[in-house]
Amino acid sequence: MLKRISIYLLPIFLMLSCYSIQKPEKPKHLISKKEMVNIILDLRLLASANGSNQKVLQDKGVYSEEYVFKKYKIDSLTFALSNNYYAYYVEDYDEIYTKVKDSLELLKKNLDALVIQEEDERRKTDSINNIRKRDSLDLIKNKDSIRMFKKTDSLLNIKLKNKIEPKLIQPVSDKAVQSP
Repeated sequence: MLKRISIYLLPIFLMLSCYSIQKPEKPKHLISKKEMVNIILDLRLLASANGSNQKVLQDKGVYSEEYVFKKYKIDSLTFALSNNYYAYYVEDYDEIYTKVKDSLELLKKNLDALVIQEEDERRKTDSINNIRKRDSLDLIKNKDSIRMFKKTDSLLNIKLKNKIEPKLIQPVSDKAVQSP
């Protein structure tokens, strides 16, 4: 059993021992960590937008990587060499991606706050519009009830005018009462 395992493991160890990882050379135009954070952040944002509207963007001739490279005045080779260099140094690469992740989380929090704020404003305007509608409906109802009241009141006035009005009784003077 040990012979079988050693037969399989020996070639693997030999291949691994012959393989050497070369440290990448520092590129002439190494992109700074801060700029790498911004570039990767922009690439991630455009990649997410590109995922939902990729066909539309491509039809208009907008390609996310080309746009970002033009924005930062770099070419794809410079980015690839810098990315390869930072990837070899794991701590630096981890630091870059931690900043990218934190930036994306902060953007998400800000976006969520804006969505909540817009929802509150929409609710306020909806409630104000509903109150205005109710007020206008109440006003129409009130106008109708006032018109109805005026109509009934004017009908009563007409009926009262057609009735015989009682005449006032003249008081009898004291002289008239005394003279019989």
